[in-house]
Amino acid sequence: MKASFRPIVLALLVVAGVPASGHAQIADFLQAVNRGGGWISLDVVGGRGTYESATVPIGGLRVKGCFQVWEGHSGTWSVYAQDPHGDGELDVRTRPGQPVEFDYKTGMQARLEVNVEWSEPRDTTLYMWVGIEGLSSRERDVCKPA
Repeated sequence: MKASFRPIVLALLVVAGVPASGHAQIADFLQAVNRGGGWISLDVVGGRGTYESATVPIGGLRVKGCFQVWEGHSGTWSVYAQDPHGDGELDVRTRPGQPVEFDYKTGMQARLEVNVEWSEPRDTTLYMWVGIEGLSSRERDVCKPA
């Protein structure tokens, strides 16, 4: 599955814990790219979860990769994400282990807003792998969790 998922780059900042300074955020993002990606988690209550990041300076980078819901989850997942500072949005329905590819050229700033809905109306923690192509990750498939 291929998607225009412009704000996914910010999900990697979530993996790194979104530090206070813009320079630290960019450094953590570049480390995540160097690692080929990372895992993110999102609390889901009654089958729904949301996340909003702070506005971060991202510097106009091009990001290619994919994300996928952890294979240990069940059901289907609707993922809607947007960057209110740009024109990027994603609206996809996916199953655990199904890669969703993206290719995005960021703006100077971005903010991630994500809404997920699970086909099962109960509580859980959603785990998603976000793989990013980088210089060190060209040797492996970034859609497969490290």
